[in-house]
Amino acid sequence: MIGVRRAATAAAAVLLVPFAARSAAPATAAPVSVPVQSRAVSFQVHNTNRSMVPCASDGAAYTIVGHLVGPAAPPGAESTARPVVLDLHGLGFGEFFWSFDAVGGYDWARTLAERGVASVVIDRIGYGRSGHPPGAQSCIGAQADVAHQIVQQLRSGGYALEGGDAVKFVRVALAGHSAGGAITQVEAYSFRDVDGVMVLSFSDLVGSLRTYTALTQAVVVCLGGGNPPGHAPFGQSDADFQALMFHDADPKVIAAVTARRNPEPCGDDASLLAAIATDVREVPSITVPVLLLIGDHDAVFPPPALQSQPRLFAGSHDVTAVTIPDTGHAVTVERSAGVTRDAVISWLCGHAFCAADPANH
Repeated sequence: MIGVRRAATAAAAVLLVPFAARSAAPATAAPVSVPVQSRAVSFQVHNTNRSMVPCASDGAAYTIVGHLVGPAAPPGAESTARPVVLDLHGLGFGEFFWSFDAVGGYDWARTLAERGVASVVIDRIGYGRSGHPPGAQSCIGAQADVAHQIVQQLRSGGYALEGGDAVKFVRVALAGHSAGGAITQVEAYSFRDVDGVMVLSFSDLVGSLRTYTALTQAVVVCLGGGNPPGHAPFGQSDADFQALMFHDADPKVIAAVTARRNPEPCGDDASLLAAIATDVREVPSITVPVLLLIGDHDAVFPPPALQSQPRLFAGSHDVTAVTIPDTGHAVTVERSAGVTRDAVISWLCGHAFCAADPANH
């Protein structure tokens, strides 16, 4: 069973709400499945750092690319204000973490769209097809600032959307996986412009020895100039990466994800401890609804990571903590991915981030 813990405050007693046990297949049975649109998006941003986490950035202009994946709007309703979730991947990943289609049944963004949730999935700055600052001039604080700029453009319609005018979104939630979870938290308390926060597979207070070893090795590579220059992998070998990311995943998925992994900008690795130190002080100021989700076999943030993280969110009166059984760090591509998506969709729809009537979209 999956324990979903809800509390009036993060420190209060919690109620356990059971979900159905996972099946062996990753696919999720959708009560309502609607037509889906996936359109390319691009955002013009500056690699500045106005967040509460002190770290270096170059201030230059870059383009962030990705896709808006959501329920297809009926004719004439394309400009209707709707909710959206901006998804931020973690170390080693890219947009593909949320839209993985090399093996069937794991496309997070498309499955959420079929259930009425619109998502923006991107390569974060310094990753994949998006703009790449010098590796030492990217950092967690600047990543949060770039996320803030994207949030503002999603609200104003000030971004480029393939095939038409950009949609203005009236409600924006921020979701982050792993280091993307740290960025999500920093954005939320630094800029206070999102309506909900989802933190997947991340803890400020509990990290494994394997995690700190991988980060230390990355710093050593960076001190030597990087590989490639200004960058370093999280997990020096493919085997190291796989041991950190997976617990129960299809071998075909493991191979395909490993082949797509991205090295991290050195500044992102170097600023993580500063972000965590700031989180401990500032996360209690976050007041919007929060979902915390983690696998019970997460090798990066092992138990009791989920027991400790809700305590930081003392300022929110709506904190939900979910543990997914038999699941490692890369929750969107484990065999339990369907159960993870069900839990997330349930939370999003319960917090007004689904289309009001998915069957009509």
